[in-house]
Amino acid sequence: MYIALLVRGRDRPGLLRDVAQRIAGLGGNIVFALSYAEEGRASSLFIVDFPSEPWGAEEVLLRVEGVEEVDVERGEKAYSLYAEFLERYPAMTTELVKLLDPADFLEVLIRLAPDKRAPVYMLMPPDYLARLLLRAPPELTEEACRVLPSEKLAEAASTLPPDDAVDLLQSMPPHARRAVLSRLPGGFVEKIRPLLRYPPESAGGIMTTEVVVVKQGSRVADAVELLKKSRGEVRDVLYVVDDAGRLVGYVTVPDLFKEDRDRPIESIMRRDVVSVKPTVDREEVARLMVRHDLSRVPVVDDEGRLLGVVLIEDVVDVLVAEYSEDMLLLGGIARLPRFRYLTARVSTLFYRRFLWLAVIYLIESVTATVIKGFESLIAQSAILAAFIPLLLDTGGNVGSQAATLITRALALGEVTAGDVLRIVAKEIAVALLLALAMGGMAFGFALALTSLNLRVALAVATALVTVVVTADLVGAMLPLAASLVGADPAAMSAPLITTVADVSGVFMYFVIAQLFLRG
Repeated sequence: MYIALLVRGRDRPGLLRDVAQRIAGLGGNIVFALSYAEEGRASSLFIVDFPSEPWGAEEVLLRVEGVEEVDVERGEKAYSLYAEFLERYPAMTTELVKLLDPADFLEVLIRLAPDKRAPVYMLMPPDYLARLLLRAPPELTEEACRVLPSEKLAEAASTLPPDDAVDLLQSMPPHARRAVLSRLPGGFVEKIRPLLRYPPESAGGIMTTEVVVVKQGSRVADAVELLKKSRGEVRDVLYVVDDAGRLVGYVTVPDLFKEDRDRPIESIMRRDVVSVKPTVDREEVARLMVRHDLSRVPVVDDEGRLLGVVLIEDVVDVLVAEYSEDMLLLGGIARLPRFRYLTARVSTLFYRRFLWLAVIYLIESVTATVIKGFESLIAQSAILAAFIPLLLDTGGNVGSQAATLITRALALGEVTAGDVLRIVAKEIAVALLLALAMGGMAFGFALALTSLNLRVALAVATALVTVVVTADLVGAMLPLAASLVGADPAAMSAPLITTVADVSGVFMYFVIAQLFLRG
């Protein structure tokens, strides 16, 4: 295991040597070491390969003359240490790329000051740079496109499989994408050109076109020989196409090695193929694969010709991306593609958060108007105001719960907008049970708080029952309504549901209170 050791203390001749000897005595193999000194103080970073957990390393190193502080960091905790030294010594990049996966190096990179990242990009090998930029947030991709020559970016993109190269190109700003495309090898451009036609969030945008296929009419022996020679994407399934390239079936790779080599492919081929069109949304592809427990899904055109396949690893990326987007939407934050908090611009965070907050504020301002309209009632029984937060918070929470359940069910394909009557029936039943249980609690609490004022207690309990039922139905229906009009159900965020519940809840509360107290 790789462990980062940061040693600080009084600078003296031989300090680095003595620390290195103690590390070797602990059984560690130093794969990288870097040190600098300022005003009589020394800081040394060691990346050490230990065969097992280096228990007691800190105590051992603190015994070295001059050593005053020792930080032993593993995994993600070492990112800040690497960033600290990279800022001073960008040349350290050439060593870190040998030790860290691009996903881990990205964590280091986002902790660097923006003006310190340019030399780091320049020192990365093309294939490493390409894999890192595939995972990078848009701010870093744009930054890399500004500081790197298009020739280096083209060299990096050409090291990727065609589908990944297209993902990288589509993440670049338009001017950079055009410049990189013009410098890619002609043969490589021909491979990626079909994929560039499709939006990045479609099945065509995430499929791979390097697929091994066997022609209808072939023998098992022909298919086995094809597998041996092919460099394309083959794992558990081999697709069968006719002379026109239309998908007609598939055979599993294990079946090929169990059957007689002279048997025709058609005799062992299965025809229950689940396929999608290239324009289908990637989220729908992910749901399809989860529902049918598939490791890949073929993509076909309108004539049934095989265009490529969507692989399980692409779907995992899709599910993570969609989950991240839905979490932001449910929190009332507009979409932030490939969002990373540490690299996000302050202006972007402000803009994305302010939009929802402004909308919610305008809706919530209706609440103040409603309360003002009942100020005479409040003046008559001021205790009514004490229960407003209780009622509104309960309604908001109930609505958010219902919205979360329905949004999840829609995302997983468990329900559709056509199930609206079933959903309404189930939510009414659940809401009534919740309302009766919560109403009983509210009645007892209000009775105690108002010194046994039965009218106020009944008004609060009745209002709570009404608020709970209404908020539950509103929370369930808004995601369904969004789905019906083609919007993302997650856009019906928790703050929006809470705000709608607040406005309706406060109005119902005072109407009910007025009936009980003036009846």
